[in-house]
Amino acid sequence: MCGICGIYSAAGEAADRAALGRMRAALAHRGPDDDGEYDGGAVALGFRRLSILDLAGGRQPMSTPDGRLTVVFNGEIYNHLELRRGLEAAGTVFRTRSDTETLLHLFARHGVGAFERLNGMFALAVWDRERSELVLARDPVGVKPLYYFQEGPVFAFASELRALLAGGFGRELDCAGVVDYLAYAKVHAPLTVVRGALKVRPAHLLRVSPWGVHEECYWRLPRKPGPVPRLREAVGTLDRLVSDAVRGNMLSDVPVGVFLSGGVDSALVAALMARHVGAGQVRTFSVGFSGAGRGVDESSWSREVARRLGTDHQELRLPADVLSRLDESISLLDEPIGDSAILPTYLLARFARQSVKVVLTGEGADELFAGYDRYKAAWLNEGVKRLPAWAAAGAAQVARRLGSGRLFSRIPFTDAAAWAEALAHASSAELLGLLDPSWFGHVRPGPPAWAARFSGMDSLNDALEFDLGTVLCDALLMKADKSTMRAGLEARVPFLDKPVVEFAAGLPSSHKIRAFKGKYILRLVAAKYLPRGVVWRRKHGFIVPWESWVRSPKNALLADLVRDPGFLSRGIFNAAELKDRHERLVRGDRAVDAGLFFRIAILGLWLDSLKKEGVAL
Repeated sequence: MCGICGIYSAAGEAADRAALGRMRAALAHRGPDDDGEYDGGAVALGFRRLSILDLAGGRQPMSTPDGRLTVVFNGEIYNHLELRRGLEAAGTVFRTRSDTETLLHLFARHGVGAFERLNGMFALAVWDRERSELVLARDPVGVKPLYYFQEGPVFAFASELRALLAGGFGRELDCAGVVDYLAYAKVHAPLTVVRGALKVRPAHLLRVSPWGVHEECYWRLPRKPGPVPRLREAVGTLDRLVSDAVRGNMLSDVPVGVFLSGGVDSALVAALMARHVGAGQVRTFSVGFSGAGRGVDESSWSREVARRLGTDHQELRLPADVLSRLDESISLLDEPIGDSAILPTYLLARFARQSVKVVLTGEGADELFAGYDRYKAAWLNEGVKRLPAWAAAGAAQVARRLGSGRLFSRIPFTDAAAWAEALAHASSAELLGLLDPSWFGHVRPGPPAWAARFSGMDSLNDALEFDLGTVLCDALLMKADKSTMRAGLEARVPFLDKPVVEFAAGLPSSHKIRAFKGKYILRLVAAKYLPRGVVWRRKHGFIVPWESWVRSPKNALLADLVRDPGFLSRGIFNAAELKDRHERLVRGDRAVDAGLFFRIAILGLWLDSLKKEGVAL
């Protein structure tokens, strides 16, 4: 695990080594154990290392013996031993035990065809000296981030947006990116909030050469045709796949732990870890809020799971007003993410880092097996569309009465754009009343452009695929990566192991939701290892008491921000409307969206932190 960066001049001019040095320094927290640099004239590659595998070897940048190929790589390849055996059988001689060398030799043999053979999380760049080509790639579901910037013949890339900015790549805010963030609390790939800076999309690669930048998709989520597997058979297969994934994710030369919430996902990961190494060898970590009720604080559930499994459990207690410290830690945000759990996740990561260097988490299970309530709307929608026209209208009306919110009100859905619109935290109309038209005059109500990447919304699996490619990779995985790597901790996600993802994609809706219970098949697997109360407990999520912080009249941070001449002079917001809404907010007007003001606070703090670091956008 590490941070990578690089600069390439398609015109053949020497890469700016000083800029690379600043980028590498900005990534120091991602790799405190070692650093390295490659100078290839027109290309320069930088690396920061958090040593996990082959602590003595595995240094980067790493080149083939003939010097033709050089790689910088962030992540872990879980099937690298299997791939290595195949390469050795074909005559490849290895010098280290690292997965980096496996990746390098695999690319030497298969070119970009190597990426579809990998099972792991990764963001990487390979320089081919003979072809004068730089290849970037990101793992299939986007666990590891990768940003890039192009201006004329100069192309730069990095693991973090702040590293690009430190190198001098990017000087203005991007209108579309900021609007996307304010509406969705995240910025969807390939956009960022910086003009000219983009994200490599999950399962995609870029070929960069004197002939331009070309994007390719190397993997797609499969939709397996054929007979539906019987539930009992599917449970057995999923049990084996998840167990294998947990074992593979535990591959490490340093201590490994697990983030334990009160839910079934992380509890199952901890149970399978205990099965592989013994309960007493598993270290679990959880976070709780002092003074908060059980509706917010789930630490008692975490303690119960740890007690049942017999793990070595450690708990971090945080004050209920933890967000009052947000301005102290905003630098951990590489780009604005409107998720209130970002700060507690970072503090938990810093706490766990005192004992371990790697943690496993339960991310991805909800998006694969339909854990959120909104998926019930998609499940109902699938059933409604199979009914004859005379019955569909009545069934849709019943479905709406069974649920609430925008999603249930849109049954039946017409397309992916309708799903995207329903997931928005703020509509275009709401934003247009708050944003300054001189900057956002081009914004029009309607679905976002990125929703066009997805097809119709004909089934529950369509909704899950949509969320895998947006909510998961652009928000949840970003939050996990940025908060843990800021603490020098590697987070791994066994539910996003490639075989698990591919198997889940082929399961029918009836295996994922049954009798209005989400993650049905996963709960049946978990029932083999966990008590019933944990297995069938209602989905709760990681809730942070953020709204009271936003609405508090004592919140000087937010009050100062909405009146800050420097912030208002950016022309993002209608200053009078912003101040008026804030006054109504603190007076207790529930018609004012507190979530929007939380996102505004994050944006303002993020911009201020960049200014303090000498970066002015």
